[in-house]
Amino acid sequence: MEYCIVYLSSSQGILSTNDLTRILDHSQRNNRALGITGILLYFNGCIIQVLEGPEERVKALYEVIRQDPQHTQVIKLYGDSIEQRSFSDWSMGYKTLSARELDHLKHELSFIDDFFLPPSKTKESNPILALVEVFYKTNYRN
Repeated sequence: MEYCIVYLSSSQGILSTNDLTRILDHSQRNNRALGITGILLYFNGCIIQVLEGPEERVKALYEVIRQDPQHTQVIKLYGDSIEQRSFSDWSMGYKTLSARELDHLKHELSFIDDFFLPPSKTKESNPILALVEVFYKTNYRN
C-alpha cells in the first residue's frame, strides 16, 4: 500500500549549499533503493519534506529522520495511505533540476511561478500539495 508522511522540522543551523548537496545526494541514493519518492523544501533552517512509498518503508525512514540530531522540532503534519503519489518521478526533489524536472515541479506547485495565485481546486483535493504550498508561502524569502 502507498503511504505518505509530510513533516516539518528545523535544522540545527543554517545549512550551506554544500550541506544541502550532501544531504540530498544521500537522500536520493537511499530513497531510490527503498522505492521512496518525495520533495524537500528548505528555507533558512525550516524544512518541509514529503515522503511517499511503501507504508513500512516510509514509516521507518520517518523514524530515522525523527531521531537524526540534524533535525529539531520534527512535527508530523500528515500520515496516511494515498491513492497515488504526488511526486512519483522524484527520488527526492530539490537539487539542481533539469528543465524537464523544473517544468514538472512547476506544474505540480504552480504557486512557485505566481506567489499570489489563489489556492487551486486541485489543492483542495490533495492535502499534501496544500501543506507544501502553505509552507512555501509562509517561509518565502527574497
